[in-house]
Amino acid sequence: MTFEHVPSDYAILKMRKVPPTGGDTIWASGYEMYDRLSAPYQRFLEGLTAKHANPDFQAAAARVGFEIHPGPRGAAENVGQDLIANHPVVRTNPVTGWKSIYGALNQIEQLNELAPQESDEVLRYLGQLLTNNHDLQCRFKWGVDDVAIVSCSVPRV
Repeated sequence: MTFEHVPSDYAILKMRKVPPTGGDTIWASGYEMYDRLSAPYQRFLEGLTAKHANPDFQAAAARVGFEIHPGPRGAAENVGQDLIANHPVVRTNPVTGWKSIYGALNQIEQLNELAPQESDEVLRYLGQLLTNNHDLQCRFKWGVDDVAIVSCSVPRV
């Protein structure tokens, strides 16, 4: 939920029922994405922030009659129902020093410092990097009562 001002550091997911087919979950490494970029492109992205939002989340909640909790949601800063936040495109883990591309690309509406067409092109490139390189992804095939713990964001600095 990168559209929160303070996203969770971790998520815990549990599968109670397994569909007869499909249902796998795929995660990708933002660290590996960053490492695959050239040094000039890394520096370029390090100077950018992104507007994160997910109107589909709100629409899906409304379809099933669920109201977004006005907050706080996990952190005092996560209040309101706008579900829009700005975050750096590249974040550095303060423990390891590793840099990562931050955010679920489908939740990034705009790279704030770029013109809309430029932003679209950069996001398209990052999306291709993500989808065309299966070796930076982890595919998890769920079984009943399986639990996955996922690091969702770089720890706050």
